[in-house]
Amino acid sequence: MKPTPILIRSFCKVNLALAVLGKRPDGYHEIRTVFQSIDLHDDLEIRPCARLELRCRELDSVPVEQNTVWQAATALIRAAAPATGAEIVLRKRIPAGAGLGGGSSNAAAALLGLCRFWGLEVPAAELLTIAASIGSDVPFFLRGGTALGIGRGEEIYPLPEMQPAHLVVVYPGIHISTGAAYQSLSLMLTSRQATPNIQGFCGRLSEATGGLAEIFNDFETTILPAYPAVKEAKDFLKERGATATLLSGSGSSVFGFFLDEESALAASRGGNARESWRVFPAKTLSRAEYFQSMFGSSPANRN
Repeated sequence: MKPTPILIRSFCKVNLALAVLGKRPDGYHEIRTVFQSIDLHDDLEIRPCARLELRCRELDSVPVEQNTVWQAATALIRAAAPATGAEIVLRKRIPAGAGLGGGSSNAAAALLGLCRFWGLEVPAAELLTIAASIGSDVPFFLRGGTALGIGRGEEIYPLPEMQPAHLVVVYPGIHISTGAAYQSLSLMLTSRQATPNIQGFCGRLSEATGGLAEIFNDFETTILPAYPAVKEAKDFLKERGATATLLSGSGSSVFGFFLDEESALAASRGGNARESWRVFPAKTLSRAEYFQSMFGSSPANRN
């Protein structure tokens, strides 16, 4: 009996807080960050096929073996040896290289979707190990909602959910290399009180105001002066009434929170007039909403 085709929504994230603490012996940077799922998403469709195939028209220039969905699928095949293949169709909406975790989200969605499609019972710890081998952000997308990331960002600890909020994400049409962003970040400028700041921020997330006025990102110290287009997008959101604005990850996207959906939609309409920008109204997703919206029910491997 052939597996039933399934559709998975691959949601992206923003970083509500991000502190870079220093370089690790393995060459990566030690960070503390607060991830937040939002409802902007790509789509993955998985269909029966005798072998593994991947199609994505929006990423034709990217070799298949470099696509995180392919990497996730092949890693899962090595770990669990399913009896058949799968045809995966990836439809992209999340901009690549935008600090929104689109590629990482795609990988996690592929892992969860293929486990369901092939009827695999992969232990949660093993799935997290596979996810971390693909990218530092990928484990977060096996959890969703609001979460603290430490280490390279791959150690994930669920946090109390922030209050539901509306936001606008602006991708200003430029790509910022993550490696270059870390190179440009002078650790002398990094907050020396990063850990206490993160702890205090996490403690206020579930308050009515969500502590949103205190969101912060160490990368803003170097990215905003170096990339005028990013600063222009951030200023635009402030001018349109955002209550708080921030760079997401190492950029180039910025986001702003708005008091209600109507204000967010009005701001997004104004941003769409910019030819080089891509502007997305969005809302935050709790962990329950994340999985309910991804599959229509909670997947067995989410814990």
